[in-house]
Amino acid sequence: MTDVLSNPYSAETGTASGWRLGSGFLLRVAGQPAEAVAVLRTPAAVAWTERVLAAEAVRDALASELREALETALAERAPEDPERVALINLRRDAFNGRRPRPATVTRAEPLLPDRTRALTHQWIAAINRVSELLDQGVAVLGEDLAAARARARQVLADDKLRSAVLLQSEVLEKNMDRYLDPTRKVDKHGRQVERTLLELLYRAALKTSPFSTLTSVGLGRFSDTATRPRPEPTSLEQRSTVRLNVAVLARLAAVVLADPTLRSGLRVSLAPGASSDGETMRYVRRRTAAGSDPDAVVAIDNVHENLFFLPSGPALDDVVALTRDARPTLAELSRQVAAQAAERTDAEADQLIGHLLRLGFLLAPDLQIDLRASDPTKVLIAALEAQDHPTLQQLAASLRAAVDLIDAYPGTPARGRAAVLVGVRDQVRACFELLGAAEQLVPRTVIYEDTTITGDGMEVDRKLWERTRLPDLADLADLLPAFDLNVSRRLTAKGFFKARYGIGGDCQDVVRFCHEFQRDFFDPYTRRSLRRRQFDDDNVFVPQENWFKLPDIVAVDKAREAASLHLRDLSAADSEPVEEIRLGPDFVDAVRRELPPAEQVAQPWSFFVQLAAGPQDPGRLVLNQAYAGLTLMFSRFAHSLDTEGTRARDLISEILRDYAPDGAVLAELRGGYETTNLNVHPAVTQYEIVCPGDASTRPKDEQIALDDLFLVHDAVADRVRLMSRRLGREVVPVYLGFLMPMALPEIQQILLCFSPSGMAQIDLWAGTGDPIPVDGIQSYPRLVLGDLVLQRRMWKLNTADFPFRDPGHSDAEHLLRVRRWRLDHGLPTRLFAQIDNAAAKSAVDDGAAPDTPETPGAERKAGRKPLPVDFDSWMSLQLLEQLALGASARIVLTEANPDTDQLWLTDEHGRPHVCELLLELYDTGRDNDDE
Repeated sequence: MTDVLSNPYSAETGTASGWRLGSGFLLRVAGQPAEAVAVLRTPAAVAWTERVLAAEAVRDALASELREALETALAERAPEDPERVALINLRRDAFNGRRPRPATVTRAEPLLPDRTRALTHQWIAAINRVSELLDQGVAVLGEDLAAARARARQVLADDKLRSAVLLQSEVLEKNMDRYLDPTRKVDKHGRQVERTLLELLYRAALKTSPFSTLTSVGLGRFSDTATRPRPEPTSLEQRSTVRLNVAVLARLAAVVLADPTLRSGLRVSLAPGASSDGETMRYVRRRTAAGSDPDAVVAIDNVHENLFFLPSGPALDDVVALTRDARPTLAELSRQVAAQAAERTDAEADQLIGHLLRLGFLLAPDLQIDLRASDPTKVLIAALEAQDHPTLQQLAASLRAAVDLIDAYPGTPARGRAAVLVGVRDQVRACFELLGAAEQLVPRTVIYEDTTITGDGMEVDRKLWERTRLPDLADLADLLPAFDLNVSRRLTAKGFFKARYGIGGDCQDVVRFCHEFQRDFFDPYTRRSLRRRQFDDDNVFVPQENWFKLPDIVAVDKAREAASLHLRDLSAADSEPVEEIRLGPDFVDAVRRELPPAEQVAQPWSFFVQLAAGPQDPGRLVLNQAYAGLTLMFSRFAHSLDTEGTRARDLISEILRDYAPDGAVLAELRGGYETTNLNVHPAVTQYEIVCPGDASTRPKDEQIALDDLFLVHDAVADRVRLMSRRLGREVVPVYLGFLMPMALPEIQQILLCFSPSGMAQIDLWAGTGDPIPVDGIQSYPRLVLGDLVLQRRMWKLNTADFPFRDPGHSDAEHLLRVRRWRLDHGLPTRLFAQIDNAAAKSAVDDGAAPDTPETPGAERKAGRKPLPVDFDSWMSLQLLEQLALGASARIVLTEANPDTDQLWLTDEHGRPHVCELLLELYDTGRDNDDE
């Protein structure tokens, strides 16, 4: 099926359909060359299976021809002829594909014509040939596997890989040398170690999820003067940036604050936005609970915010008066509060202040983690060193010793890093022991490592990309509101506001609005929407709950339904299975015309794409994921990318400044999480919204307090605007950390309802009806929009239809079975496999970042990370079976596109690497035209 897209690119404006390319892009490069896993193949065993399959084909063809000849011979004899029995027995053997008994052949031969007799001998010879080949299989596979394992040991001994293994699992790194020793026999434990190491190797060579040395990132620019069609970094040499896990700092700070003696010298401030509300004191309470999974590589604590009321009284009023405009130490505040009334004692004042700290009514700014610092640990150390208490001085010394080890970590050879990591962990444990805290508070992961590559050679021809690739990306961006998980939240927030405050109405109390919206509507709405199925069992579209009867919600629903109906018609038009369906202008128009006006749903988008090298530059784009824009996916690496030649912070600031709508300012939300490095990045917006629990380190004139904000409905634009009284301008809140918006504290989630941020889940096949399975496997063709691959070819099967190993079969017999299964279903030699469990939540569902590093075992269990599969490698097939054994429902197989023969990025040694580009598109309707 072909359907050629027109090119809507405008040479005058440099835009396509109201979209422009962002100035920067991120290049994510696999840490190992693709050839690192090619050496894991077992070519001799594969060649053996091909010989067996070819011999079986000859045998079966001869058997078919022989059966026909025997049918003719039988037809020539009378039914009562006793000699028919010998011919019938021979025919039965041919039909069943088994070697006939010698007696059967002896009796039948005299009854056969010369040609049939010769055919019988050829068929028996073919059977013998298959048997001979099958007998060779165990030895061939054994020798081939031994050679592949020897090559695997050489590759796995790579220092870069060892560095990543260490941060994934210190126990695994300790076991590496035992496995890598060629003189040791691989026992059951060795095979477990081997499988885990091979999973990491496949990930390092064929995946692009940044973690340690498994994947590096580099910052590039689109330039009007560049002539490169694709980035050509001068070197892929990795530069390491290592930091202490900020969860360590936040948990230590919490322990200090809980100790009346240790905290006495700390300065305190009133929670932002705390105010008197009649007979109560109103503020927003932030609560943090340590993550519950002790084995998680990334432990993300839980943070919640809710409007809280304390009964007012003289003592509380005194605390507020003493901290409203000052930051006394806790000891000073206790004395001052006690002195305000003759009947109060110091002990009672201490007890009150302790409760207020625990409830978040009072904050200790010096112990808040500065996530905008290039090294938050050093900032906290300086704050602790400024305290007089000797225990806090010792705590600072232990943390500084840990930092000294961390600073030496990147330059430490791979085999010496384990000792350094142990030293860091010991210092962290010493910190908690010094405070008398439970060892369970020590996170499993104590350091984070990111690796970057040079910025040289990373400028790319903007005009070429705008002419060749922007039109397809712009069409996709136009369609994404139909698949955006956030757009309905934003529209519903507007509907709630209009219902509560009226068209053109305003709300002067943002905190109360957030509280009432969360309590009365948003929380139950979110829970119900997460349980909603877009299509029922009959593939009938299920509309969203539209509590405020909003026409824009209806429009989004119609657009989503139109996408499925159009694809359903295209699929039905193909009478035979096809590999690819091209979605043309009719598809784009069918969806786009149903959507609400662009000004209601348009927003920046980021696209994770791969380039498949082809005859035309820059190459065909393959979409991996569409996500929110506004440099969100750049932020985590900004400090690491900020080098003398690459000013990542300046580029990100420039991109955000250019996109700020006329008359509006962008203001960052910190995210509320001080316990994850996923929120660490420099300040890149002009302002910051100071939320409850935050103690901003930015200058006062760059801070926007919640009580400075109000909401107003612009009846002309039909938008609810968040406004600052002090600035007299619209404030656009943005979150630039790596957590999903629904994982943020409640108030920040609601503020993002007034921000152009989205999150698309593009599942075009939903609602189109499942293809008819062939031997249990459903096949889905590739979906292409213009020259952009939206969804790769895909196969789905239940675990019952997977070729699990028969305990009675040898390894060689099982390899032959799997190879035959692949060929019978037309599966490519290389693909990706993933569990499709209904219970397995995606990164979007559980609030984790899209490329949060996790242990390989956890990835398989969660069904999130696809496993590269190579049918030419016995080792790879063992990993595939392990994945299938862990599946409770379906398995999804996806083509490797681009495949290794389409890779274009090479290192200094000419070795191709898998890579991924992170591009951004900005809707020009909101661009800042101010110069």
